[in-house]
Amino acid sequence: MAFIDYYKVMGIPKDTPQKDIRAAYRKRSKQFHPDLHPDDPKAKAKFQMLNEAYEVLNDPEKRAKYDQYGENWKQAEQFGGGGFGTGGGNPFEGFSFNMGGEGGMSDFFQQIFGSMGMGGSRRRSSTRRRAEPSEIEAHATIDAWTAMLGGEIILSTSFGKFKLKVAPGTQPGKKVRLKGKGGVAADGSPKDLIIVFDVSIPTNLTDRQKSLIEQARHA
Repeated sequence: MAFIDYYKVMGIPKDTPQKDIRAAYRKRSKQFHPDLHPDDPKAKAKFQMLNEAYEVLNDPEKRAKYDQYGENWKQAEQFGGGGFGTGGGNPFEGFSFNMGGEGGMSDFFQQIFGSMGMGGSRRRSSTRRRAEPSEIEAHATIDAWTAMLGGEIILSTSFGKFKLKVAPGTQPGKKVRLKGKGGVAADGSPKDLIIVFDVSIPTNLTDRQKSLIEQARHA
């Protein structure tokens, strides 16, 4: 299988700070969402490639392995991180992730087109393909008052806007599943969107607000 540069897929340099990965994905996904390219038969596969790149680069541990071992990072993880190199050259060197341009091949591209060598001969994969995730996460930041008292928020994601109800007493890290709202898999099936709540704690309370919170705490 040809090595696909996840950084090129995401449109970012290799030294991009970890904190900027999510923003880069959101910008890229708006550009390559299949709904924007209904006439491109490969649009879904290209969008899934973007999701695959994000799932690796957004995880610091996976990203570190990927940076060190390249295409063999999964095998290196399985066998303790030793004895692998990228080697052999990349027949897709210079691949540009452009809608309507030449496409590369990844796990899901192989599912659609098969694994073809440089001479056109078919090669058999000796490793088991990783199962494609059936869900994708997005974070929603809410203020402390909404977390404590509940309410409704409008969340904008790369997959659209959603009106969400926040239950009273929502804790940081609580997850809500939106069925079929997380884009599409390579085979066209819908993915679930998992909303993770982050709670923003105010840092500039007035004396009056502090007093009211103290009263509530001791009530």
